[in-house]
Amino acid sequence: MGQGLLEVEGVTIQFGGVTALDNLSFQVANQQICGLIGPNGAGKTTLFNVMSRIYDPIEGAITFDGHNILNRAPHQIPQIGISRTFQNLALWPKMTVIENVMAGAHTRGRQNFFSAMGRFGLKEEERTLKKAAYEILELLELTKFAEQPCDGLPFGTMKRIELARALVSKPKLLLLDEPATGLTHSEVNDLSKLIITIRDYLNLTVLLVEHHMGMVMEISEKVVVLDFGSKIAEGTPTEIQENSLVISAYLGVVK
Repeated sequence: MGQGLLEVEGVTIQFGGVTALDNLSFQVANQQICGLIGPNGAGKTTLFNVMSRIYDPIEGAITFDGHNILNRAPHQIPQIGISRTFQNLALWPKMTVIENVMAGAHTRGRQNFFSAMGRFGLKEEERTLKKAAYEILELLELTKFAEQPCDGLPFGTMKRIELARALVSKPKLLLLDEPATGLTHSEVNDLSKLIITIRDYLNLTVLLVEHHMGMVMEISEKVVVLDFGSKIAEGTPTEIQENSLVISAYLGVVK
């Protein structure tokens, strides 16, 4: 393909006798919002887990910004500019909001085992990371919660906190795994606007997995559709909405 910031080429992964992804190929351009959709079990989160180096494919390649992702360790993925959120909240409830967000900036730290043991430059680095975390909280309108524990905060607020934690590492590519799950209608609308804002402000590329079709079609410039691990369609939101294979996969009928 050779044109996208992210290039997925022929990725296949199996679990036992089940093929979770089957020869999947697509690309995402720089600063594009790309929706990745499909029925439950289509393989969307599996792809995110391959990109996060949780799973190893049996075939294929994934290239991001000139880096071969598949020869990287999990801890190296944020270092090359990829960050993600998860379907289920993964915050530390007893830690404050600012502490949770700072945890996402660990890849920007310069401490090693020996400097940490001697506490050389530790306070200065902590100040730097805290400043970066506050900047992201301000962007997401979360500063008033900064010193509060996450436990007990509204669900929609915690979703934004997780987004803040993903952004503080200054990624080039943001993987959003069902960010609208559990949100109210108004919160989904706010999230849609926020994703566009942070894409534009931070010059991000976004790969979005989401079941909320209204949101996907509203903010995506490109949509890739999976069904049983295979790509069945790719195109603009309008093209996808009119595609008979997509309608069949979701509704069980052919237009």
